[in-house]
Amino acid sequence: MENLLNIKKLIIYILLYSFVFGCNQSNELYDISLTKDYQSSEPNLYTSIKGDTYLSFISSSENSDLSKLYFSKLELDKLKWSKPTLINSSTDWFVNWADFPRITTNNQNGISVHYLEKSGLETYSYDIKVMNSKDDGNSWNNPIKLHSDNTKTEHGFVSTVNYNNNFLSTYLDGRQNELSKKNKKLKPQMTLRATSYNIDGVILMDELIDNKVCDCCQTDIALTSNNTPITVYRDRSNNETRDIFYSYFKNSKWSTPLPVHDDNWIIAGCPVNGPAISTFDNYSSVIWYTEIDGESKIKVAFTNDITKGFDDPILINTTDPLGRVDIEMINENTSIISYMDYIDDQAFIKLQRVDRFNGFNKSIIIDEISNTRSAGFPKINIINKNKTLISWTNSGNKNHIKTILINNSNFD
Repeated sequence: MENLLNIKKLIIYILLYSFVFGCNQSNELYDISLTKDYQSSEPNLYTSIKGDTYLSFISSSENSDLSKLYFSKLELDKLKWSKPTLINSSTDWFVNWADFPRITTNNQNGISVHYLEKSGLETYSYDIKVMNSKDDGNSWNNPIKLHSDNTKTEHGFVSTVNYNNNFLSTYLDGRQNELSKKNKKLKPQMTLRATSYNIDGVILMDELIDNKVCDCCQTDIALTSNNTPITVYRDRSNNETRDIFYSYFKNSKWSTPLPVHDDNWIIAGCPVNGPAISTFDNYSSVIWYTEIDGESKIKVAFTNDITKGFDDPILINTTDPLGRVDIEMINENTSIISYMDYIDDQAFIKLQRVDRFNGFNKSIIIDEISNTRSAGFPKINIINKNKTLISWTNSGNKNHIKTILINNSNFD
């Protein structure tokens, strides 16, 4: 039996190597990984309105408490990342495999980035700090705190979008866990809040969206062409149902949160496996991980009108998925998705194209990946409409970020 398993694994590795090597030979897949001179992890990708693609990441060392936040820009014609630029560094940050910085830009040369900074001695006492640049990252303003409270509680899992040439963030906020000790009208539970601010760091709006959500699953946010922000997150009911919900901002208020779909996943703990959303014009698509009758599943749902909810979800054909999902729409009915999947006890990153009416296309194995927390959450971005960029942490003795660029024609 052991020999049979080893043979099966060998076949998988040969197929994977053949795919990657063959694609490199035919210029269909490009390795543009960040230089290994940096011990790097927690990558995130963002493409601006101008078409510039940014990579943010954290560099840290086991021999030091100092963490450094960098960003780099994609030089597509040279198939490489620019020399990383240091944004900030500290020994007081909360660096987490599932909750990491993200860059967003406005319509000019403004960049905003967030990170997490410890606020107390407790493990999960930290604030969301934001830094802004008006000159494309050449200089940075002093950090501001995104949220208005001063509680020594958890704040994080931030998602930010360019909204009216300013910045709109949704995030998990744990202030009620402390405030409820003095105010009996409040319940000690995690909430979802939204805050908008301008490039000068002035807070423009600060509102509660949902007063009870899952404690540590990622949020995501996207903007439709009619200027409607939509946020998705994992909710938490009184009976511990933790399905994916959404809310949108219209007529100066957030809509009543509703489920993307009723999976009825009841779990007495946070799975640390949040959803992702993408938009194309006024169309939207969401991907998420769930469990049904003890089996892990990946689902995708589309809508052409967020006010009317989402279609019935498409169940993605997977082997034994871990989740850690991402999604990018390439037209009004089609999305590229990424997720981690088990094959014979080994984890791999997969990309797949999903169509609103025709279901999913073939999946492509990108690379083997560790199933540990240190591997983080792979992120994808669409480049020039016909290429997908995927980045993740290659964990080992020295973590470093890997980035692959693939032609979307591979899904045909």
